[in-house]
Amino acid sequence: MVVPSFLFALSSTVAQNQEVVQDSIPITLKEVWEKAAANSKEIKINHLHTASGVEAIKNAKSKQLPEIGFNANYGKLANIPVFTNGILNKVDFIPLEDHSIYGATLDAYFEIYNGHKLKTNIQKEAVKQELSQYIEEETIETIHYQVAESYLKLQLYLQFEKLVKQNIHQNEERLKLIQKLYNGGVVLKSDVLRAQLQLSKQKTALTAICNNEQLTMQELNIFMGDPDEQLLKPTDEIGFQDSHKLLMSYEEYIDDALNKSPLQKIEKQKVALSKLNIEGLKADKLPRIGLFGDYSYSYPQIKLYPYANAPYLLGVVGVKLSYDISSIYHDFHKEEEAKILYEEQKLAQENVQDNLRKDINKAYKRYQEDQEKIEELELNIKQATENYRILNQTYFNQLSLITDLLDADTQLLQAQFELISARISEQLHYYQLQKNTGNL
Repeated sequence: MVVPSFLFALSSTVAQNQEVVQDSIPITLKEVWEKAAANSKEIKINHLHTASGVEAIKNAKSKQLPEIGFNANYGKLANIPVFTNGILNKVDFIPLEDHSIYGATLDAYFEIYNGHKLKTNIQKEAVKQELSQYIEEETIETIHYQVAESYLKLQLYLQFEKLVKQNIHQNEERLKLIQKLYNGGVVLKSDVLRAQLQLSKQKTALTAICNNEQLTMQELNIFMGDPDEQLLKPTDEIGFQDSHKLLMSYEEYIDDALNKSPLQKIEKQKVALSKLNIEGLKADKLPRIGLFGDYSYSYPQIKLYPYANAPYLLGVVGVKLSYDISSIYHDFHKEEEAKILYEEQKLAQENVQDNLRKDINKAYKRYQEDQEKIEELELNIKQATENYRILNQTYFNQLSLITDLLDADTQLLQAQFELISARISEQLHYYQLQKNTGNL
């Protein structure tokens, strides 16, 4: 998974508490996950597909039972013409005492051997059902990750909003002081204009941040099946209390992915299904052996000689052997196609493994980078704070330029942005690792 660029475009803060929005609903990430799992239409669709697979297995097993049929008929016989002197001469008719004809037949067939085709079909349905389960698991994992991504984005934007509002308030107070200095002839008009421009840029940035908040809240509300306009207040802490305790070794993550990842399980089932398709085609070229029985009640008796205008009963039981000779050449190319698809599916499985290793390695290294970056950015905050304090004093003592003060202000805000972004990024990369290993 690619980590969104929003985590790196701006940066972060030390503050851990979100600004309280009036009428907003406090909610944890776990609660969002639970509501999304209960209301996601995509998950419900996959769940129903999995349930239908259970019935498909039962249907395949039911084919092992005997086939039993019943049919009945009733009709009227026409007079039977006999062309004694040829088809072009006068016709004689055989007189019939009764023109009625009727009958009823009960038949049964029980398969003894069919090249294990029934067994193969049962196995195929079982594999399909397991495949549906793993697809459902993958859907849940994906939605969990998407929810986590949106939840962390919302936390990020709320923190950005808080920082920018604080900065706007600070800039407004500074602008008032600069305006007084200008009115007293101490500073130039350009200082006032620069301070006003800085304030205007921050207000524009605040508008963009608030819009992003609303869009992200809508995403979360859609995941949960709630109204789009519902206000949310994430209550989870930002970042990990102990950032080193959460990380296993890279090899452990790879082992987890190969054993537990739904993506890996999906590909494994697809390979098994391709193999069963080949076995099914081979079974089509084997003979079928079964027991059959017919029991008929008919009128008139015209099946055996001598005929009679009377009802009769006839029962037949035996063994039936059938073999489709044409399957030898009809199914040849179909079987070759199935073998090619089987090899293709094995390569697809290996490709998924390669991508999993690549994604895990990328998330693992980015996670470690985030941990190192957080320590560096915490020091950067201290340095930027001290630099701003000094320039703020020196500017109002006429010892530095307004551009230096505004740059210091921007650098401090940027450093705060970068810290909160790094902490959010660390969490997102952790959830990415969890998703790729089937643990989210």
